[in-house]
Amino acid sequence: MQFLIGIVVLGFLLPVLPVAAQTNHADVLLFTYFRNNGVDGVHLAMTTNGVDFFALNDDKAIFKPPQWPGQNLTRDASVLYHDGKFRMVWTSGWQGRIFGYAESQDLVHWSEPRQVKSFPDDLPADDQPDNVWAPEIHFDPLKQDYFILFSSTTPRERNNSDDSNNNGKRGSKYDNRIYITRTKDFQTWSAAKVFYPCDFASIDAVMRRDEANHRWVMVVKCSRDENLKRMPGRNLWLTFANLDLDNPNFTPLEGPIAGNHSPMFSNPEPRKAMAEGPSLLWLDDHWLLAWDEPGGGRVQLATSPDLKTWTYLKSAKFPPLAQHGTLFLAPRPVVGWLMQTSATKK
Repeated sequence: MQFLIGIVVLGFLLPVLPVAAQTNHADVLLFTYFRNNGVDGVHLAMTTNGVDFFALNDDKAIFKPPQWPGQNLTRDASVLYHDGKFRMVWTSGWQGRIFGYAESQDLVHWSEPRQVKSFPDDLPADDQPDNVWAPEIHFDPLKQDYFILFSSTTPRERNNSDDSNNNGKRGSKYDNRIYITRTKDFQTWSAAKVFYPCDFASIDAVMRRDEANHRWVMVVKCSRDENLKRMPGRNLWLTFANLDLDNPNFTPLEGPIAGNHSPMFSNPEPRKAMAEGPSLLWLDDHWLLAWDEPGGGRVQLATSPDLKTWTYLKSAKFPPLAQHGTLFLAPRPVVGWLMQTSATKK
């Protein structure tokens, strides 16, 4: 109940708030997601109470996949609204060296999609990525630029002897690490480099600034099998870093907070308890964490006042079969799909 009261005090949810509150906060809480491997496009949902999310645009995609050869998916879309524009990145294929980028003024009309290739062509073959997964877009107030975190496996990492692969065996298919690329203009991109130096296969990293404590917080998935003796995974962990992300000093991992070997999961069966695709957002005086359980109850939701104590909102609702989304705030007047759909939702 305290969480629901906090959402009401926030005042960003027009259909359920008094007029006085409506004028104090014009933002709405939105959520992107995909279905069916991302073949039909990016979908958009919103909430009027902070817990129950319903589909906009009559549950149809708001962005269709570009038909690039071998790269025609729209999985894991991450959207950021900053400086008067929506910017989106997404996973365009299970294999390959690119991710997708597009921008919009209203979430309805989109720019021509672009392919982003941040690994230089002159890198040795062992250092070229097999895959580019789950890009997450962020704005860095310190550097006044944007950075994208994503995960990739390289042959060099996959074939070394550090026992970090998904199944703990050298040479197995996936041994992802978290990479970073930066841009100011979305035309030129810095060369990709490892951002989070860890000793386990890791994907789905997302960061948010913890303003009260002058730091960044990162949620990351350990993608190792859940039954390994060292760092059993398929779960979500927390780590913190200083504000200068050119020289991040990550704290020891905390968790797992969701998924296998954690307190938060919808199904006790290990493969159904797997947690991935986290999204984190600060709302007034609480953190919201959404994550995907692709084999279990699908998208889950929790809240925390301090990133230590979590309340698992098992009754939260998301559109059917929604997967791997991003929570984000945007001003109500600029969301083009909103007025025709949400006014009827109570």
